[in-house]
Amino acid sequence: MPKRRRSEEEDEAERKERLSYVGVLAAGLVHEIKTPLHAIQLTVQMLVEDSERLPPDIRPRFDRRCRRVYAEVKSLAQMLDAFLSFARPPRIDPTPTDLNMLVREIIEFARPEMDAAGIGIKVNLADDMYPVVIDKNQFTHLVLNLLKNARESIEALRERKAEDFEGRIVIATAEDEDGIKLIIDDDGEGIAPGREDRIFDLFYTTKPKGNGLGLGIVKRTVEEHRGVIRVVPKDGDGARFVVILPRGHFLEYEGEKID
Repeated sequence: MPKRRRSEEEDEAERKERLSYVGVLAAGLVHEIKTPLHAIQLTVQMLVEDSERLPPDIRPRFDRRCRRVYAEVKSLAQMLDAFLSFARPPRIDPTPTDLNMLVREIIEFARPEMDAAGIGIKVNLADDMYPVVIDKNQFTHLVLNLLKNARESIEALRERKAEDFEGRIVIATAEDEDGIKLIIDDDGEGIAPGREDRIFDLFYTTKPKGNGLGLGIVKRTVEEHRGVIRVVPKDGDGARFVVILPRGHFLEYEGEKID
């Protein structure tokens, strides 16, 4: 008797079950690791405070080493949080949202950091956008992750060129037959040919201090919202990320048609 072919729904259900199991394991592992990390941070802080009793010729070197340990422990704790966010994502809580208004709020929040980095932001929002049903909190983190990626790319190019290069990020929204689009365009280092698909892989990074989780979390969040994310080739330096939310099917979220 021929073997019955599995349906897409069954494959998706199995994938979610496996991710849920991985999430439980990840939560336990992160807890077990973060407890001693926290103890290490506290110990290093106390060592820095006690360093005042050391001879003056030893104290600066001792302080530098302690601060280096503290910084590395803090970085590891942040990476564990990011991994847990990837492996055990929070439940989506979708609500009808004005995407343009949300983008404006995110830009207002991010602009001071961009100003401090000497990076300009240009906003180009389409008129009369169709509302989307998204988890505003998760989608906000998605956009902030893409902005962070763009900022770091511009800063890396600036450092490599060693010249007065300001850099600019363009954030746009659009609507066409493909759906609702969010576009983030930068003129930073760009993406080497052949790496367009790999940049979303877990732990893949080309940054010296990157952990390879940021864009992986972005992709997973987009897929949880039943959308897709693409890296579109562009002329010259920089990268263009396009998030597409399918308008029709997306508004039938969990079987309840919104429009």
